Amino acid sequence: MQVTSVSAANIGYQTGPKPMTVAQVLAGLKLNSKMKVNLADTAENISAGLKDLNAISNQIVQANVINPPAKISLTSAQTKSYATVLSKLPENTLVLTDSFDNLNSNIAVLRQITPQINKMVITPSAGQTKQTISPWDSQLWAKSVNGKFEIQTHVGTSGSATTPSTSGSGSVNVVPAGGTPQFIGYDDTQALATNYRGLKALDDMGMLTGIESFKGSAITASVTESKALTTLFNKYSTEFYLNIRDTSTNIAKNIDFISSNNKKVASITQIGNIKPLEITTAQNTKADKVLSKMKNAYSLVLTS
Repeated sequence: MQVTSVSAANIGYQTGPKPMTVAQVLAGLKLNSKMKVNLADTAENISAGLKDLNAISNQIVQANVINPPAKISLTSAQTKSYATVLSKLPENTLVLTDSFDNLNSNIAVLRQITPQINKMVITPSAGQTKQTISPWDSQLWAKSVNGKFEIQTHVGTSGSATTPSTSGSGSVNVVPAGGTPQFIGYDDTQALATNYRGLKALDDMGMLTGIESFKGSAITASVTESKALTTLFNKYSTEFYLNIRDTSTNIAKNIDFISSNNKKVASITQIGNIKPLEITTAQNTKADKVLSKMKNAYSLVLTS
């Protein structure tokens, strides 16, 4: 890379550093290795300088791409190598192209820079028609533009999507351990509620092929989350149960939905400022069975 000459006078040492190109940053830090800089350059120049920039990433306060919508294209291995400086880029700056196995083996890094990823293009792997993923990573994989995914929520008896257990039986290619993609023992049904937006995005794009049965586990969710999850799970004939936790107002507004899903509702808990539920007489009749699952005391105001 050609580095243009930069004088000490041009660099400046003010508290709020003026934006500098890749060439100016590298030249400036040769004069003052402790200087803090703001990087602003084209996606092409930043891509070409990633190795050098990553080596001095501690001196970079922030980095910006000045020629959007241009993107920085990388493999997952490159993403891992330059993760420190890449994390300082704006959101939706990176395009990753790689096989699922390679992406998966670097998933810990991909999780950290998910906001910076604009999209992932998954190249075919021999004999692989779909990928099994944890619900914890559904928002990450929703950035892919191709591929087929199946949500895996239960393997073995212990651990979680973010902290895999080292005991238990069974393994699945979800989270790397010891350099090899594997995930031993986890029960992570609750992540389905936390990451339902990613699940919905995958499903909307036609990439979600199924959701594993929950083996009797119940999910604690708000009414909004419950609606999204019910829509998804009904498509895949997946058995699941809901512990609904929400405000009195939201429960009352959505009492028809809650009543119609009585068989899936395990419990209802009012949170926040508990108030009487304002519903109609007809709604109260239909909601009689599901309201019996209330975990705290409630009262009604019949509006008609």
